[in-house]
Amino acid sequence: MTDGDCAVLVTGATGFIGRKMVCRLAADGRRIVALARPLDGQPAEARVRAAIDPLPPGAHLTVVAADLAQLAAVAPADLAWLRDTVVTVIHCAGNTWFVAGERDAFLASHVDGPVALLEALAGGRLRHFAHMSTAFVCGRRDGHVLEDEDDVGQRFHNPYERAKLDAEMALKRAAVASGIDVRVLRPSIVVGEAPATAGGVPSNLFFAVVRLLARVAALGTGASRALRLPGAPAAPFNAVPVEYVVDAAVALAEGPEAAHGTFHVVTSESPTQEAVLAMISQALGLEGARIVEAQQMADDASPFEGRLARMLGPYAEYLAQDVRFDDRRARSVLDAAGVPRATLDVDAVQRLVGLALAGETVAP
Repeated sequence: MTDGDCAVLVTGATGFIGRKMVCRLAADGRRIVALARPLDGQPAEARVRAAIDPLPPGAHLTVVAADLAQLAAVAPADLAWLRDTVVTVIHCAGNTWFVAGERDAFLASHVDGPVALLEALAGGRLRHFAHMSTAFVCGRRDGHVLEDEDDVGQRFHNPYERAKLDAEMALKRAAVASGIDVRVLRPSIVVGEAPATAGGVPSNLFFAVVRLLARVAALGTGASRALRLPGAPAAPFNAVPVEYVVDAAVALAEGPEAAHGTFHVVTSESPTQEAVLAMISQALGLEGARIVEAQQMADDASPFEGRLARMLGPYAEYLAQDVRFDDRRARSVLDAAGVPRATLDVDAVQRLVGLALAGETVAP
């Protein structure tokens, strides 16, 4: 088998980041294996093909039907083929469930599944395993968070954050036992055009807020002059465009300088929440809207403000958090690889506003 026969395996190819990852790798001429499960009577192959954009002519994509939580059920012939073919895994699968529900099923999909995949492929051609985690494994911390910090006794907002950190640590232990080079990627809140899947919830929620603000702007200054949004005005708006996450992940997954590393995949110089609201307001013609701490609007929220608070739900806690993610290690690798920094400047925000207004989903 030649190097040209080696493939990159992508999990979560029907989700927000995973489907963009498949298209990016295809554009690079890479051979891709998508691991996906049948769902609601739809075969895995059909789900993946329906989720991704048309691939370029000659793209090499193979879909293998498998459930990460039940890898023991994968046909031995399929598993043998994967071991002989896959050199890199980019693990994007996961759900942004903030309420764990059934604990065993939750842990199986978030922690046990990726470890089982690594162990199943170890001993074959697998060399690199890139795990898509989240910068918010930092939990309820404020201030400066470094890339090499993991469990420092932090409290968590929700079971999702705890499970993501557990997965990181479990994969690192499995890496030592197997000799596989595990790289951990920690994006902040990923924004961009997203499908209606669990992984796309944060971005779609951001777009829904933009659409609601557009409705307020359309009512004129009387409705918008005193509009308040809950948050921390001077805190960073910790969001990152999906295109940057995908480009960074491709470079960090296999670059030799990234070996065994943990990386914040974030907007390096995140604008403040106040600055982002100003840019959104400029794009929408919205006047007078401002960000205040949630307790300042607890007793006298207007109907629009109450609607915003209900929309944000558990994500409001993230807006109250003043945390800054150091990404110097990531940028050292990405600068050398020629991956430009992520930006949330006026042009980038106007593009996101345009995507939001072009969407058909009605704000809840």
